[in-house]
Amino acid sequence: MTKHYLAISALLLAPLSADATVYLSGSTPSAGITVSAYRTGQAAGSAFEAATLGNNGSAGFGVYSGIDGYLGNPNDIREPDHAFDNDGRGGSGWSSGVNYSEDFGPDGAVDAALFNFNASVSLNSLRVGYISGDADVSVLAYTGSLISGALPAAANIAGDSFATLLSNGWSFIGNYNMGSVNTSKAINASNVYSSYWLVSAYTSISAGLNKGDTTGLDFGNDYFKLSKIEGTACAGTATGGICGNSGGGGGAGSVPEPTSLLLLAGGMLGWRMNRKTQALAA
Repeated sequence: MTKHYLAISALLLAPLSADATVYLSGSTPSAGITVSAYRTGQAAGSAFEAATLGNNGSAGFGVYSGIDGYLGNPNDIREPDHAFDNDGRGGSGWSSGVNYSEDFGPDGAVDAALFNFNASVSLNSLRVGYISGDADVSVLAYTGSLISGALPAAANIAGDSFATLLSNGWSFIGNYNMGSVNTSKAINASNVYSSYWLVSAYTSISAGLNKGDTTGLDFGNDYFKLSKIEGTACAGTATGGICGNSGGGGGAGSVPEPTSLLLLAGGMLGWRMNRKTQALAA
């Protein structure tokens, strides 16, 4: 019987997983999520400017702007430039004698999407539905103070570069090589919570921070469409990227701390052994 209770104790102490929520499927975000498109200017260290989301059904969506497309025409969004990318314009040879494909590393001409959730969320998985060339992704989350639930003007991304964001309340989550299409990629190993997430084509300005993948990343060869995002919502309030609630911690799907489980398991085992001792003494 003692073995039976030891088995119960082991089960109680085993890690429990939280169910993730799908926040984006194909090119359709869940209710309560706002997605905005941005792109940095072509020069290294350029600020973000408004761009346009490209809706591509089940393959996902991308970003395009006036420096994409044929001769810079934003209405011409032929492949692959309505995907997320990090080069100058389109492919070479679209205009006689002119090559419109050019890199502006480490962070110039980078497409990005800003996700605004109606709750603090820990994103833990991304998926792409289309790749041309490569699919390297950079992810940031805003962990600074909000003003009435919104980004303060100083932390809004329009007019700011990647470097400026990282010094104004944004935290670098990681760089990730997405691999192949329709294959989920785990991200955010630190389990950061935020209501504002920035997903972009790879920018090597953050390479030295060594989060996420540290190999297999290259700038200027990335064209992909984002097709799925999963994560877990915080049941309470997130402060500085950490989820807490009235019970003292944990988000949606959180589990009791190991110390509490150990006390519970130990109590059950002690109660059973005490009953057995009393029975033998009778």
